[in-house]
Amino acid sequence: MISKGIRSAALIIGLSFMAGVIGILLGHKYIMPNAGKTIGLHEQIHNELVLTSAQNVKLHELEELFSVKKTALELRMKNANVRLSAAMQSSHEMSPEVLAAKGEYVETLDALQTLTLEHIFAMRSLLNDAQAEKFDEIVTSSFRDIAN
Repeated sequence: MISKGIRSAALIIGLSFMAGVIGILLGHKYIMPNAGKTIGLHEQIHNELVLTSAQNVKLHELEELFSVKKTALELRMKNANVRLSAAMQSSHEMSPEVLAAKGEYVETLDALQTLTLEHIFAMRSLLNDAQAEKFDEIVTSSFRDIAN
């Protein structure tokens, strides 16, 4: 039979793990629900702008490259979440391990945001003046929608 102390320790560890996971999920849902999203620009560009075939080819190349880099950063974010959860389980306080894991997550999130902004400017550079004006309206509207 398992001793009462071991059972209590297992219960505390299990509850701590669940609390960490719940914290991360709530953070993604309520604090930063749009983290890592590309704000639907690709769909709007294809639907609202009349692009030449050359622009379409270049845009497709940009989208492919962005997708690969974004996927890699999303994987880094997931791994950082795993490390954050493990650090929270082991220390139960804002320890150096928790802060390091949190820092890794935030750093990766920043890299994803930077990648997204670079991608937006790269897409814009493919456009003529009239298209760029419409693109700017789409971007402004998209960012406004995310903020609401």
